[in-house]
Amino acid sequence: MRYALISDIHSNLEAFHSTLEDIEKQQVEKICCLGDLVGYGPNPVECVDLMLSLQKKGKLEVCLPGNHDQAAIFGSEGFNFMAQEAIEWTGDLLERSGALASERLDFLGEMTQPQARVFQKDELLFVHGSPRNFLNEYVFEEDVEDFKKLEDIFTSVSRKFSSKYCFMGHTHVPGIFVDNKVAGKYEYHSQKDIAENLGGKFSLGDDMLLVNVGSVGQPRDGNPQSCYVILDYEPQREGNYIEYRRIDYDVAKTLEAFDNVRKSSDKLHVFLAERIKEGR
Repeated sequence: MRYALISDIHSNLEAFHSTLEDIEKQQVEKICCLGDLVGYGPNPVECVDLMLSLQKKGKLEVCLPGNHDQAAIFGSEGFNFMAQEAIEWTGDLLERSGALASERLDFLGEMTQPQARVFQKDELLFVHGSPRNFLNEYVFEEDVEDFKKLEDIFTSVSRKFSSKYCFMGHTHVPGIFVDNKVAGKYEYHSQKDIAENLGGKFSLGDDMLLVNVGSVGQPRDGNPQSCYVILDYEPQREGNYIEYRRIDYDVAKTLEAFDNVRKSSDKLHVFLAERIKEGR
């Protein structure tokens, strides 16, 4: 089974379109979205509609909620002021989005129900943030040095969920944490390291993994290209692997969409547009 794992689209329609075009070429059978369909970006209505179309066509395995999806429905407590203003604008726009507004809001509302925040299949676990906090916990590269934190997260994967490989988003930084039992330590491999030194693919073997799939709409690893993961997996099969994909998209068109929004609203701050040019 070939899955495309996408996350953190953040209302970036051009990035979403280009990613789906690449997915179409990869013989993918199902798409899993790990959250944050909306927030930050200029095209929330169109992005929700595009995800709904994937669902109606039977291409969507699951669409988990992220913290921004949750905030669009229930409010943005705890957000910084730029994120808060962006998600308030997003929620207002969705509520005023015409005849299909209720369908769009119902889709996001169903996503954000407590029982919909985690997805399991075989030994695979899918969340937005982490297995300890589905919506809000960040697991960054530097956490490879935090033995207690990673031990607790890996234990949660194995004992609470009886899983082996956990896939997540939220940080917008693609990379893999490895529970290397033989070496007795945790390891981290960035997407760039995997591309340059491991042939672009990472095998799913005996070690437990935490896999951040990166961000479609707002990468933060210094590379502005959209990022997603191909997961090629069958239970009990040798040779299962993941592959990161980096995709060019029309950044200028997304920046134009930001400019169009700011003609009538100051809720999408300039920084949110500027950061996508540099992948930060």
